[in-house]
Amino acid sequence: MRIWRRAAALLLALCMTVLLAACGEDPNDEKKLSVVMTGAVHTMDPAQVSTAAERTVVQHVFENLMRLNADGTVSHALARSYTQETALDGSVTYTFQLRTDAKWSDGTAVTARDFVYAWRRLVDPETASPNADALSMVAGYERAVLGDTEALQVTAPDDHRLQVVLSGSCPYFIGSVCTATVTMPVQEKAVTAHSNWSSSSLWFVGNGPYERTGDWGDAARLTLHTRAAYYDVKRLGPDRIDLLLKAREEADASAGKVDIVIGAGGEDAALGGDPTVGILLVNQMATSMGHPELRRALSLVIDRETAAQTVGQDCRAAEGLVPYGIRTGEGEEFRTANGALIDNDPASYNERCQGAQALLRQAGYTNSTTLSALDTVTLLYGKSMEQVARQLQESWASKLGVRVQLESVESYELTARLASGEFVLALMELTGHYNDASAYLDPWRSSDMRNYGMQYLNAYDILMRIAANSSSLDARDAYLKDAERLLVENSNIIPLYSRVQPYVIRDEVRGAVSDGMGAWYFGGVNRVS
Repeated sequence: MRIWRRAAALLLALCMTVLLAACGEDPNDEKKLSVVMTGAVHTMDPAQVSTAAERTVVQHVFENLMRLNADGTVSHALARSYTQETALDGSVTYTFQLRTDAKWSDGTAVTARDFVYAWRRLVDPETASPNADALSMVAGYERAVLGDTEALQVTAPDDHRLQVVLSGSCPYFIGSVCTATVTMPVQEKAVTAHSNWSSSSLWFVGNGPYERTGDWGDAARLTLHTRAAYYDVKRLGPDRIDLLLKAREEADASAGKVDIVIGAGGEDAALGGDPTVGILLVNQMATSMGHPELRRALSLVIDRETAAQTVGQDCRAAEGLVPYGIRTGEGEEFRTANGALIDNDPASYNERCQGAQALLRQAGYTNSTTLSALDTVTLLYGKSMEQVARQLQESWASKLGVRVQLESVESYELTARLASGEFVLALMELTGHYNDASAYLDPWRSSDMRNYGMQYLNAYDILMRIAANSSSLDARDAYLKDAERLLVENSNIIPLYSRVQPYVIRDEVRGAVSDGMGAWYFGGVNRVS
């Protein structure tokens, strides 16, 4: 009898283990979440992250001043409170009062000086961060990115007060910049102790709700556990997050087998935002491209659907410069609210080509002799955009009789050539670093150092200036809408495609938060029956 009872008890325990595991619950009361993502994690340094997977991990092992919630609202994180004061010169000073109970993973206190160090390090040219322009609205930014980092007006009056002076009104600062992955605090002692600090279990120090455990040498699996010393640990959802990094085909096959799949999911996947758009850039200083009718003709005959497919399956034809996932000041999706600025309907493609031919004649290109003047025009591009470049070359030749030369260069040379203005036509990708339309529109102002197209459009500058100084979110959204339309119609900045992020989340899993630009946070996830 005792043997039978013991066997029955073991069988019951086994059944309970299987049942709890199926529900995402550990028999030891550990709540688990299984996540599959495409891409790779090479760093957990907020200043250097570039992939969606890297930004997602940073969202868990670090914590910013504010945090995004699943319902789209913003709540306090390391900042208990903040005040805002506008000066007579239009500058705006934010003073954040930080929590006194926040700790780094080495047990030391998180202070305002950690933010000062992190933000100045982010814009320091020696850091060579691809994300530096996330702080372009902070006063002193233009001097800081040239090497005078102390010019960036971020200061710590004491351990728990952080002051940030913005050069003007910035309605997205709290909701997008102060929640961003790249503006997380970092500890100076950890960063300066070892060059490999962000990818070593021995040297890494974070302040987030989760800590990385397990084998740090396993590039395909990251295990995140709640950090016992985190001040709000009891409110976290999963105790453990198993993040598996897989190739696209494997990730597609994981849909329905794990709780969440990001970057894949098959035909049933929903489409989320991604911060990257592809652009054809026309140098406004190039005399050969001086006719607006010529630029519009080049744009009209581009088959953007094919271009998007050429780049990859997670791309869609551009409908404007601002991609899906970016919010308006009123909280709507900018692209959905403002509609398409570019016609990508295959049924009207031939009609668009006829219109382009008419524009070309208006510009004075009426025969092979006049068109031959464009044969010396070169399209500059990075090696990863070879197929898109060849598609554009073929379209312009077959639909317009315009023949351009192709020049492929390494990425570092492309950046240098764009910065120096040594090009006529160029392909590039623009990545926004905060969730606001201005991340895609600001770079093309006459005074902006990122204005690679050397665009000087007075009406555009005025619209962007009025938008920046508008006290009404609704009015600001309207000015940004008009600015984008003017930019696209001028055809010096020609959008080609925007990247998207497919994802699949099980119905019973609630509370996953996306920043609209590819990064996710799972600390608030719970399960419903």
